[in-house]
Amino acid sequence: MRALQPTATGSVDNDGLAVHYEVYGDGSPTVYLLMPDVIVHSRAWKAQIPFLARHFRVVVSDPPGNGRSGTPVVARQMDDTVQLAGQWVVLDAVGAERAVLVGLCSGAGHALIMAGERPERVLGACTINPGVRLTEPLPHRIEFDFDEPRESYEGWQKQNRHYWKQDWRGWSEFFFREMFPEPHSSKQVEDCVEWSMGAGADMLLLEYASVYRAQDIPTSRAICEAVRCPVLVITGSLDMCQNPRRGPLVAELTGGDLVVIEGGGHLPQARDPVKVNLLLRDFVRRVGGVPAKS
Repeated sequence: MRALQPTATGSVDNDGLAVHYEVYGDGSPTVYLLMPDVIVHSRAWKAQIPFLARHFRVVVSDPPGNGRSGTPVVARQMDDTVQLAGQWVVLDAVGAERAVLVGLCSGAGHALIMAGERPERVLGACTINPGVRLTEPLPHRIEFDFDEPRESYEGWQKQNRHYWKQDWRGWSEFFFREMFPEPHSSKQVEDCVEWSMGAGADMLLLEYASVYRAQDIPTSRAICEAVRCPVLVITGSLDMCQNPRRGPLVAELTGGDLVVIEGGGHLPQARDPVKVNLLLRDFVRRVGGVPAKS
């Protein structure tokens, strides 16, 4: 059961893969909510879609390898250049010459790259816990060898290709509990775990082998410095995926506004949707030239 049904659905071909998209509402401007990566699909925006669609036209799409999009067979089909091309094709398919981009994690990196590369099409970019490597990773993300087989796996040792193949649900349950440090987050964890089942270990391993350009500090700085549109950065102070220092640096390098959610984790759009929705609404109104009482 969905709180709101799409006004249009479709798929576009991108490098031989279908990219499934949905459109909600008919307002202006268009808001494109970008997925972080293959581990979840567009239902991760379920708390934003009905609210934002009251005011704007909202577009979502599933990543390659999850939801209703096609399934990659080689890592190149998950490279950021390929995924970005698919996102532009979706905007073309829905007739959006310009849009506000909202991205989470690596999806925030996509939003920043898109804004820098085609500024004439991006009204503004909102980045939530941005996945651009402006700092070193959090220590627990790199403490253990991803490729080393172990007799047993505890904690972040589960971020391991062998464990993923052995117990994907076990990894997903651990990972999303870490992503929600906020109390009373059991429903959000359950949702994310179920959405991750559509991907599985094979898709995540393909994604790990693909090219994501914002993986070093100089490139990530250049991506941010190329952005000329208004930017809003939302960062959870207890993010266990991306280093929380990255959000303030994105704001500094882009001249954007920064909102820090104290005690918030990696997925505030799910755990604190009212706050995030109001921030998004006000940002889209401002960059889209929409009167406050529309």
